[in-house]
Amino acid sequence: MSEPGRFEPGTLIFSGIYRVPVWFEEMLLEIRRKFGPIAMVSDSYEFPVSYYEKEMGKPLMRRFAVVKGKFEFETLIEAKLWGYGFEVYSSFNGSRGINIDPGIVFVSSLVIATFKPFSHRIPLSKGVYAHLELLFSKGIPRPLPWTYPDFASGKYNDFLKEIWKIHRSEKV
Repeated sequence: MSEPGRFEPGTLIFSGIYRVPVWFEEMLLEIRRKFGPIAMVSDSYEFPVSYYEKEMGKPLMRRFAVVKGKFEFETLIEAKLWGYGFEVYSSFNGSRGINIDPGIVFVSSLVIATFKPFSHRIPLSKGVYAHLELLFSKGIPRPLPWTYPDFASGKYNDFLKEIWKIHRSEKV
């Protein structure tokens, strides 16, 4: 018989999609204040999906920040609500300066927080859903049928592998 236990803590990451780089830099400052030191920041990637262009303009970039340390899964709810507040702060005339997607890396997966319900998303609390974005097999990111196209393309895989290694090496 299985017994209740503690969930594995994860590595907290934030993705920012933006047009003006200063919003990503401000996001980093606020992440440090709220969640602690930054362990690693990715290069900028061209965001190839037109989903946000009407609202935010173009060209759009995506960049990731990894927070040092391990976090309980419930932190994902707090991170999404915090990200929403920062998106509102960055808004002008109904357009966000940055779209923030927090996630948490585990040995086996990357889970992203979202406010959008869908059949494969699990409700957590306060309107936040858990979206299973990728599985890791021996540190290699593997997409699922619902994985966002830019993640499924593999363009972030080298960086995601580094996050996975950080997660594996950090002690709680």
